[in-house]
Amino acid sequence: MQAWLMRLSGAFIVAAVGYGAYTFMRGDDGARLAQEAERLRPTINDLVGQGRIALRTLIETAQQASATSLSSLDVHDRRAQAQLPFVIVEPRDRTAPMASGDQRRNYRVISPPTPPVQLANGYAEGGPLDLEPVEARLRAKVPNDLFRYFELYLYVSKATKGKGEWAQRLFALAKQPDENLKLLYQWPVSTGLEEPLRAPSGRTLGTNTPPGIFKLDRGRFYEDYRSNQWDSPMPFAMFFEWIRGGRVSGLAIHGTDEEGVKALGDRASHGCIRLAPEAARTLFDLIQSKYRGNVPAFRVDPDSGTMSTAGLLQRDENGHVVMTRGYKVLVFIEDYGGPSQDTVAALF
Repeated sequence: MQAWLMRLSGAFIVAAVGYGAYTFMRGDDGARLAQEAERLRPTINDLVGQGRIALRTLIETAQQASATSLSSLDVHDRRAQAQLPFVIVEPRDRTAPMASGDQRRNYRVISPPTPPVQLANGYAEGGPLDLEPVEARLRAKVPNDLFRYFELYLYVSKATKGKGEWAQRLFALAKQPDENLKLLYQWPVSTGLEEPLRAPSGRTLGTNTPPGIFKLDRGRFYEDYRSNQWDSPMPFAMFFEWIRGGRVSGLAIHGTDEEGVKALGDRASHGCIRLAPEAARTLFDLIQSKYRGNVPAFRVDPDSGTMSTAGLLQRDENGHVVMTRGYKVLVFIEDYGGPSQDTVAALF
């Protein structure tokens, strides 16, 4: 818009100069016209200056209107984010207490992290994979200012089976000293069924896996855990540090039983992210052994009591990011099957 208006202004000026030259050349009394033009030059310059000021004012007004519109959109997005689909919360478990009082826990301001240490080399399972699109997708979707704080990234596709090469898979990528990401593991998973399901208690509950950006809760890692709500095993449970509606969520990455292993690659869970037991153990041990550290606190909406899933950071009264002890692991979940789906969408 600004560039277009500037071009238009230039066109007006060139046209005025051209027309003046044309009139001068056609006049019978060229000398008289030249004197008259010289006399009028200050007036013309003043008019051109006023035109530029008016044009600049118009551009600034348009920019302010655009900024106001974007600000309103951000507010709408934050409100919409607070209305995420119902996910599993274990109300009878001590791991899901009400988040009453100060929801920041023992957060304190800590200096920004130093450059990452040398990471141990991993290996990829499942054959070769073009990793560039996975890293590019993460960098496009995760706010850039978050990358300085985290060292391990778990990308989870909750897309329906058959909707792309990434559908129902988890990719674990580690940040390297040169800041690039390297694939450590890729595993099939089962995310939520995304439909109401009757629990053993007789209640009908949602089974959605919410999309967004999450951290892991350093106080809720369990080698042997069982869901009271669904009466199902959750070995090597790694719960998310996510508050929804003022309550700590029961959303987690965990292993599954024999029946669950058969369903890996399909939407089949109650909302959590299921892995094969050996994969869950590998990820569990890796995170606890290599990725402890200081991480930023995510913002909690005071009205909804829900923690941001967009990576919005909590800041103190001086504007500093609030930091706490945790795991330097970022989980990103989305309903996207991979680059092949972009090609299919373009065809239709």
